Amino acid sequence: MPSSRPTGERAPEQPGDNLTRISGVGPVVAGRLAGAGIRTFEDVASSTPEDLAAALVGLPACSADRIAAGDWIGQARRLGGTQPAAADALGEEGQRGAPVADTPEPVVDAPPILRIVRLGRARISPVGRTSTTDQPTAVGLELRTGPGTPPSPTLDYSAAIAARRLDGDGEVPIVRFGGVIRVDRGISHAAAGPPLKAGLYRLVATVEAHSTGHGSDDPPVWSEAASGELLHVVAARSGAPTKPHPASGRLLADGTITEAEYAVLQATGPPS
Repeated sequence: MPSSRPTGERAPEQPGDNLTRISGVGPVVAGRLAGAGIRTFEDVASSTPEDLAAALVGLPACSADRIAAGDWIGQARRLGGTQPAAADALGEEGQRGAPVADTPEPVVDAPPILRIVRLGRARISPVGRTSTTDQPTAVGLELRTGPGTPPSPTLDYSAAIAARRLDGDGEVPIVRFGGVIRVDRGISHAAAGPPLKAGLYRLVATVEAHSTGHGSDDPPVWSEAASGELLHVVAARSGAPTKPHPASGRLLADGTITEAEYAVLQATGPPS
């Protein structure tokens, strides 16, 4: 966390970084972090999930567990090019008076082997067209090559996609799928799951990759949790106009949806 300064000492100008580049951080969340002195990727990377959650008390989906699951700190390290700080629980002298120079080198996060570049609907309806609750939920996931070095040209991957209810509680599992991915080419996968009840949702995914032929207990060589497209499911009403979602203003103020997503909801009109 950024250190506090004595009263009367003027802090240097800190324009800060665009923290909304971190998946899961919207304008409101970024503003709250800046108000707590967390303005740069380095500030986020040097914080703990508990530190960040303490600065975001009262905002939904900003608990320490959610922040850790979304890997905000890891994302900030990658975006800012920083490394995790070395643990210094034994003081400046180290254990039994050993100099700091003798402590182990800090562990550096390996660059990601893959990256999620799209998580959304495989079939996108025009804005303003209502979705009936008996239609399958079609989703798409696209993975592309990251800067890391893979252990082999092909990897086994698996993905679990769900729809997180924003105007209520809980998540609806949509689909699980997997297969073999050629790392140099990436993969684009589309699938359909059960219909969603009327409401406002966000697609979320957990994806991981293993070395081909891995054992059941082997850890993944890459994994990521990501949030994607906003889904506004509207109960079909013959000829009736689609109204903006009633919770959209509150969700914007909470930082749960972005200003662009809010504008789309407000622009939703009668079916074309």
